[in-house]
Amino acid sequence: MDDESAAAEDKDSAAFNIANGLTEIHYIGWTKHRALPVTNASLKRAPFRLAERETLRLTRRLNATAATSEHLEGRRRSTALCNLGSSLDESGRWVEAYQCYADALEADPTNGNAAGNAAELLRRRIVRGQGLLGHYGAVYDQYVRRAHQLRDHTVAIAGEATARRWDELELTESLGHTSHEGDGLDEYQQWIKEHRLALALAVEGLGSDEPRWDSASLGGVKVKVGEPDPPLIFSSMNVLKAEFLTVRRLAFRGETMLLESLFSQHPDDTGSYADTLDYSLYGEPPAMLILAQRASLDLLDKIAVAANEHFGTGLSPEQVSFRGYWFDRGSGALRPKLPKPVAGHGMAIALAELSYDMDPDGLYPAAQTLRNAGTHRLVHLTHGVPTGVTEGTHSTVDYWELIHACHESLRVARSAFIYLIDLIGEAEAEHQSSNLLSLPLPNQL
Repeated sequence: MDDESAAAEDKDSAAFNIANGLTEIHYIGWTKHRALPVTNASLKRAPFRLAERETLRLTRRLNATAATSEHLEGRRRSTALCNLGSSLDESGRWVEAYQCYADALEADPTNGNAAGNAAELLRRRIVRGQGLLGHYGAVYDQYVRRAHQLRDHTVAIAGEATARRWDELELTESLGHTSHEGDGLDEYQQWIKEHRLALALAVEGLGSDEPRWDSASLGGVKVKVGEPDPPLIFSSMNVLKAEFLTVRRLAFRGETMLLESLFSQHPDDTGSYADTLDYSLYGEPPAMLILAQRASLDLLDKIAVAANEHFGTGLSPEQVSFRGYWFDRGSGALRPKLPKPVAGHGMAIALAELSYDMDPDGLYPAAQTLRNAGTHRLVHLTHGVPTGVTEGTHSTVDYWELIHACHESLRVARSAFIYLIDLIGEAEAEHQSSNLLSLPLPNQL
């Protein structure tokens, strides 16, 4: 190993170790606060977690650095991914957490702790009655069996107490599908399945064998008896879904065309472009990816606008942004009128923390900075040495950076959409008044 590689490994190892240390400090602080009188509302779990948002965000960022390191071996990357998943899971960010646990098992197939955590995540969804319960049960059973088989590895990674916790998980014997695989010859469907981009509540596959398998939607919204019009949130969710599906298809088309003719202009591209003599590649495929990446994150602001209207939080639509909507960044308090977290957990916290990660110092800095550059400046692809995203007029990115940022942005937008469904579900659970009725709507034909 040369000096440069050794230095990079040391840096990523330090990120891994610092993240572990910060996690321990956070839990020590929580233990001390939890022991204080519960009459003090400021010491409850949700306010404590939001007060710790800077430390937790840094911890997530450091774990992500270790998880994506080219210099750390698989077990350490897997452990970092599992730690990142646990942090996300604690704040209700279950979609992102599941991806981390699945990635952890890909990095180290012997990581029984990741299997146990994935099973526990699904168990909680089942107990709460949220989502596709038969599907969750079938996937849960797979993870339980895997955690039991990998017990010795769990002990080595996380200790005997954790292994005993996974020992206690019981099988559901669910008859649900572990994954709806879709048409094996349909490249678009298989790409969606591979990258977990179905807009469904499934954790694997497409979620359904129906032709319209992007099925994530509201179960129902309570309205006052006598109100004839359906709530506007149904229109909002339809618009958000349609735009996500359009952006997803654009990303797939751009990626497919780019990889079909990686170092030259695609034959379907009708443009005539000047050769700038710097190994840059211009044309429709990279432009599709840049537009899709940008539009994916534009959906986040629209999700916040939809929430603002539905929950009546009182902001003018033009004042709403995803990063600024969910909580006050000074005090850390959640925006009034959003559903309150129960037992320290809730989707308002999940969305608040996700918004805090859409920041140069957050979990998704590449996605956010590329979106800003692609919106206001000029970004293009190069097969030379890329500048990365800069503040200048022009920035260059390589093909893999562009594809990765597009995948990441789509996953973030999908997560936020699903979290909004869960947030609305929490609010509906709070409504007990007898003059309200639940209003589901039929599917559009």
